[in-house]
Amino acid sequence: MRIVALEEHFATKQFFEGPGREHFERMASGSQRFPGGAGRLAERLSDVASGRIAEMDAAGIDVQVLSLTAPGLEQVPGSDAVALARAINDDLAAAIGDHPQRLAGFAALPTADPA
Repeated sequence: MRIVALEEHFATKQFFEGPGREHFERMASGSQRFPGGAGRLAERLSDVASGRIAEMDAAGIDVQVLSLTAPGLEQVPGSDAVALARAINDDLAAAIGDHPQRLAGFAALPTADPA
């Protein structure tokens, strides 16, 4: 039997420079706590390669279904959300392409501009 973990969060450089920036800065300043520190969280969220696969192996997980961490694109206005979603989804597709037997994903949707 295969073990599949759903909605495992990830983030990209574009995300940390956009909607995730303020949240990440609060963690880095200590006003919002995360065990191991904000830098470690960013590192783990951004790792969709060897580090994540090694942790999956250690936990007995065969496949992870990745989804963009929160806060997501819902707070990004219209056309900016579309461009950011495209960049994030392209990165997600590349990660899945590199590890097709281990990773799957939910696309990030620009809910402010669903057309």
